[in-house]
Amino acid sequence: MKLMKMMIVTVCIFLCSLFYTLLSKQAVSLLTIINYTFLLSLACTIIGGSLFVVQGGFFNGIGYSFKRFFARVSKNGAYAYELDGNLEFIQAPTYSFTYPLLIAGTLGCLITTLLSVMLY
Repeated sequence: MKLMKMMIVTVCIFLCSLFYTLLSKQAVSLLTIINYTFLLSLACTIIGGSLFVVQGGFFNGIGYSFKRFFARVSKNGAYAYELDGNLEFIQAPTYSFTYPLLIAGTLGCLITTLLSVMLY
C-alpha cells in the first residue's frame, strides 16, 4: 500500500514539474525539467519531514506544558484542575502519507541531483 502511494506521489511530482515547465517562459529542455523536478521533490521532502517530526511526538511535551500552565493560571482552569486532577497527555496525530512523501521526495532529490551532475 505504501509503495502504491509512493508511486502516485512520484508520478504527481514528475507530472507537475512537466506541467510547470510547459507553462514557464523558459525553453523546454532536460535541464529545466530536472530543476523543477528537484524543487518539487525538495518541497515534498520538507513536508514529509515536518509530518514525520510532528507524528513522532516532538511537540507533545510543549502542548502538555501549555495546557498545564493555562489550567493553573486561570480561575476556571484551576478549579477544573482541582476537580479532575491530572491532565491527559496529548497524543500525536498520525498521517498515512508521511512516509510516501518523505521517500518519494528524497528519491526524487537524489535522482535529479545525480542526473544534473552526470549530464551537466
